[in-house]
Amino acid sequence: MENFVIFMYSDKVACRQDLAVLRKDLILKILSEAQILFGVQLGLDFTGCSPNVALAMIEDCIDTRFNAVSDLGVPSEKQIALASKFGRDISVLSKRVGSAVIEDIMQKLNEEAISQQSLSPGDSVYNKHDATRRTYVISSIKEDGTVYFRGGNGAKAWARSLVRIS
Repeated sequence: MENFVIFMYSDKVACRQDLAVLRKDLILKILSEAQILFGVQLGLDFTGCSPNVALAMIEDCIDTRFNAVSDLGVPSEKQIALASKFGRDISVLSKRVGSAVIEDIMQKLNEEAISQQSLSPGDSVYNKHDATRRTYVISSIKEDGTVYFRGGNGAKAWARSLVRIS
């Protein structure tokens, strides 16, 4: 598994936070050059950053610099434990940035489930967390990995929770 550079941002007034080494296999989308340059204008380094993490960093910047918030909070113990299972240490991050990292991990798990199982509309699936193993037929799949089922009423599940029935 290949790693790449640690990125960080700092604020003279508020705090400095070091972000964990990013794993290429957990990054969904990389920012454009224009977005990275925007971060530079704010004094933030978005190199190798996902859009979710970059947005969280911008919101933290606004809170510390504009709103004079001194405590950005920290990720919960459950978030830290979950991220750790995927090789990520989010304990030194703000609550918001830690949550963005978790969101990226969950998105990647959804993408992997869709790809590995070749999930598509018309497929029969069951939710692995449902003890009754009720069968559903996929109606559509959103970009974020939300899978909707036929029959209406808004029935849906994350792709990472589904098992395709052959």
